[in-house]
Amino acid sequence: MKKLIALLLAVLMAFSLVACADAPAGGDGDVTYAIVCKDASNPYMSRMVSGFKTACEALGVKCIEKSPETTSVDDQITIVNELVAQNVKAIAIAANDAAALEATLKAARDKGVAVVTLDSDTKGSQMFINQAGVTQVAQVLVDSVYDMTGGEGEFAVLSASSTATNQNSWIAAMKTIIEGDAKYAKLKWVETVYGDDESQKSTDETQNLMTKYPNLEVICCPTTVGVLACAQTVQNTEGCKIKVAGLGLPSEMKDYVGDDKVCPYMYLWNPIDVGSCAAYAIDAILDGKVGEVGTKFTAENETEYEVMAGDPADQQIIVGPPFAFNGDNIADWATVY
Repeated sequence: MKKLIALLLAVLMAFSLVACADAPAGGDGDVTYAIVCKDASNPYMSRMVSGFKTACEALGVKCIEKSPETTSVDDQITIVNELVAQNVKAIAIAANDAAALEATLKAARDKGVAVVTLDSDTKGSQMFINQAGVTQVAQVLVDSVYDMTGGEGEFAVLSASSTATNQNSWIAAMKTIIEGDAKYAKLKWVETVYGDDESQKSTDETQNLMTKYPNLEVICCPTTVGVLACAQTVQNTEGCKIKVAGLGLPSEMKDYVGDDKVCPYMYLWNPIDVGSCAAYAIDAILDGKVGEVGTKFTAENETEYEVMAGDPADQQIIVGPPFAFNGDNIADWATVY
């Protein structure tokens, strides 16, 4: 009898070890992290999703993506509610509206779902994964305009949607920088228009600016969809001397960036890193590794992240500073993303 009991215990222990080996690092084989983008067709968002998925694989958790076809906050609300009903453990969302998502995200959190924002923040989030500091982004955009105009002249801004929190934050910070430094006194900001992160609308807005302001020197586009549409439009317009500044994907902008091109240089960060940071931050929140501002944790990719004060989310992680792409390096980076 003792031998039989010992044998049964050995079998149970072996089964337990196999079960543990098959379970994800998060502990439960049914643990799922979800990512919701601004829209399903944006190439920048697709890179973010790839980083999120890769990190989820490293963490041993399931990953799903559900994004609206257009930049609709109503559709995002519906998607979040559907994900909560599916019992996902966490949601990372690039918000299409600074305020409209707040109640929905808080309701998700009340049901035990961890919620972070990435790329574009909103109230109701536990943590914002910020691609770069707001002032850092605004400063390189303002300095790009200053450089490309020679320090004086007319420029316009082609943004994404009028409710995009990241775009609005950068634009507000740009105004603060320009108004607060006499260096920029001869720059004339003629208008801000919105292409809604749609290629055709961004093209139409670019053409309208070119017609409305014949002395326009620079169009600044803090949106990857907008900067590509703008660069294509300017390049295809015979005799147009407008320069294009902004934030773009190297793989899309390689034919438009360089000293002799419509966009002498541009900035961005790696959206893949933004996506992976969101997944690692979620895991740290669920594991209790994230506490007060100043807390640091090392993720599975061996990157150390620091929790900082944020707004409107109470906390944020800044992934890194903006990186400059020019004629010397864009071909190499175009093979990356």
